[in-house]
Amino acid sequence: MATRLDDGSWEVQGKHLTFPVRIGDAGAACAAYPVRAARAAALLRGTGLEPLAVAGWAVAVVGLVDYRVNDLGTYDELALALAVRFRGRTGVHIIQLPVTETFTMEAGRALWGLPKWLGTAELDIRGSRATGHLAHEGRHVLTAALSTLPFALPGTVPGAVTAFAPRDGVMLASPVRARLRGIRVGPGAGTLVLGAGHPMADELRSLGLPRRPLLTAIVDHLAFDMNPAEELPI
Repeated sequence: MATRLDDGSWEVQGKHLTFPVRIGDAGAACAAYPVRAARAAALLRGTGLEPLAVAGWAVAVVGLVDYRVNDLGTYDELALALAVRFRGRTGVHIIQLPVTETFTMEAGRALWGLPKWLGTAELDIRGSRATGHLAHEGRHVLTAALSTLPFALPGTVPGAVTAFAPRDGVMLASPVRARLRGIRVGPGAGTLVLGAGHPMADELRSLGLPRRPLLTAIVDHLAFDMNPAEELPI
């Protein structure tokens, strides 16, 4: 159970969390797909969000993250996200966010309105290759295999994004400040195999996937901080 305390901090399963919540080290991989803006808009219906689109095309991202040093514990996570716009601000909206531990599931839902649910995942992220297998209650949801060019960009690269999540009549806007080291990118080398009869697989199909990704990226070391969510009127 998650409880917000009077000073704005949280208690989740008996553990005290203060802001910013820090992710010290993770390995990550993602594939970005061009999808029809109308298909993306269908998944956003009723949220107050609209897809960030150019010439009728939007961007969907499938992500794999292996959390190694983290205020929320060690766990694996997969994600389906869309690039979005909300009242002139841009960011991402996460449609599906399966994780492998209950603590981060409860914390993510309570603190930032993230749609975390409990799944079974096997991730292998190393060098220029990453694979991920996701199942839920014994059913295959997806299998991803991504690859990039072999060399990594030098140095540490900063990044920032806002995660938007509608909840109880308001829009939660959660700022994320990231630091990425060991970034490899590639011109869209990746495969995605979808299971049958699961909402996440069905939503991926509704976007026109599987198809060849536009871009793939693998990060050896990802660190980021998450501040409290700002509540915006919808």
